[in-house]
Amino acid sequence: MQPCRILIVEDESLVAMDMERMLMGLGYDIIPNVNSYHDAIEVLNTNKPDLVLLDINLNDTKTGIDLSKQLQQQYHLPFIYITSHSDKATMDEALVTKPHGYLLKPFDADDLYAAIEVAMSNFSGQPIHNEDDALLCKDALFIKTDKNFVRVEINDICWIESEHNYLYIISQKGKHIIRSNFKDFQQNVPASKFIQVHKSYMINLNKVDAFSHTDITINGKEIPLSRMYKDEFFACMKRIL
Repeated sequence: MQPCRILIVEDESLVAMDMERMLMGLGYDIIPNVNSYHDAIEVLNTNKPDLVLLDINLNDTKTGIDLSKQLQQQYHLPFIYITSHSDKATMDEALVTKPHGYLLKPFDADDLYAAIEVAMSNFSGQPIHNEDDALLCKDALFIKTDKNFVRVEINDICWIESEHNYLYIISQKGKHIIRSNFKDFQQNVPASKFIQVHKSYMINLNKVDAFSHTDITINGKEIPLSRMYKDEFFACMKRIL
C-alpha cells in the first residue's frame, strides 16, 4: 500500500518545515509545500495529493477557507485546517466548510498522525486498519512508534484520553498514541488501578494527587469527573485510601 501523499499549504516557512519533518518521520509522502491559494491550485492541477494540510489564514488575497471550497467542489479531496486561531468567529467560518480535521498550533507528531488517519478514514468511509499498535507484556505495554515498539510501564501511566478511534497514553515519561478504545484497553490492564471517570478520560487511581466532586488532579492536570462515573470513583478511592 502506497503511503498517503500530503500537500502542505502554509505561509509560515518554519511551521511548514516542522510539519514536513514530522510527516517524514511518520512515513508519509510529501509534495513540496506551497504558501498561497494560487500556488496550491497549480500543484493540484499537476500533482494531485491524497490529503491537504491547510492553513486558514494565508498571506494572500484568498484564504485557506477559499481554497477549501475548491478542494471540495473541484478536486474532491479531504483537508485538515491548521491554525493558531481558536476564536469563535474563525471556528464558525471554518466549520461551515466541513473540514475533515482541525489542528490548533502548536501540535506534535502524535496529534498530526491522529488527525491524518482519522481524516483519511472518514473520507474513504473505511474503518482504520487493525494493525497492532500496542503489545502487553507482563507489567508493561510496548507501544508502536514509526519504527519501534517503546516500553511503557503500566505503573507509570497517569491517565488515558480518548479521541475518535485513538487513545492517548499519558505516562510519566511522555505521551503515546494507539488505535483502541477504553473497553479494549481496560481488558489489558489491572481493573483495580484504571477506571473511567469521563467519556474522554480514564485514570490510574494510584496517580491521583487531589480530587473534588467535579474534577481530579494528576501531575497538575485537571481531569473532569462526570456524574455518571462519580460514585464508582469515590468507592474506588475509599478502597485504596
